[in-house]
Amino acid sequence: MSSLGGDVRSFRLFPLFVVSLLAATSLSAEPARDGTPPQKQESADEQTAELKLIKSPTVAYPEEALKKNIEGKATLRVVVDAKGRVSDAKALSGPPELFQAALDSVKQWEFEPPARAPVVTNAEVSYGHPKDCPGPVSENGEVIASQMLKSAKGTIVEVRDDVDWVLPQYFTEDRTAGIAGEMILSVTVNAEGKVASVRVVKSLSSRLDNVATDSVRTLKFKLKAGNPGSLPDDFPLHILFRPTCSVEF
Repeated sequence: MSSLGGDVRSFRLFPLFVVSLLAATSLSAEPARDGTPPQKQESADEQTAELKLIKSPTVAYPEEALKKNIEGKATLRVVVDAKGRVSDAKALSGPPELFQAALDSVKQWEFEPPARAPVVTNAEVSYGHPKDCPGPVSENGEVIASQMLKSAKGTIVEVRDDVDWVLPQYFTEDRTAGIAGEMILSVTVNAEGKVASVRVVKSLSSRLDNVATDSVRTLKFKLKAGNPGSLPDDFPLHILFRPTCSVEF
């Protein structure tokens, strides 16, 4: 968001990952060498039901897909061995830009060891971002704020690296009531980089104003550009409150 300026921090600035297992191919049953008839073959649904996923790390959003704003679902054929590890995986369908990340993800998955192995199943890994939606029907809220601030005099400060900024909470009641958009605060930073005062320039609600002001008062800044004697100075801080809905692929 160019209106925010500088780098961006967010509560929910990460992609949405969805993992699911689907019934796929079951194992083939052959007669034993002594002529004993094979046992009743389990269906694909029964075999998949046996699989209990206990570890499912997901590789980061592929950079190429992120740059092109590519979202979607990658369907993979997965083979689970007797130890519950993925011994083989193959991409079947979906955006090709997501294949490698999805494959790298499932190869790290771990299952409870199945009673019968190997088990072949299909897995889906979806990559996407929460979408803007009206507050009354939103499922979540996103809070985004700039960490690099520029004053009217051209002085630039940024939040110190050793500061873990807890962004203000986006209350459910405010979000579902349709309170959203950009809040603007005026932050006075003193010569030590501490916040001397905070003033609300553009309000969203008294509750969000208060929690945002309390959050900003805890910050410490370092001088990024300007003369060492340019502080204290006043800096505009933009905070965006954005209702979001999950993506269904």
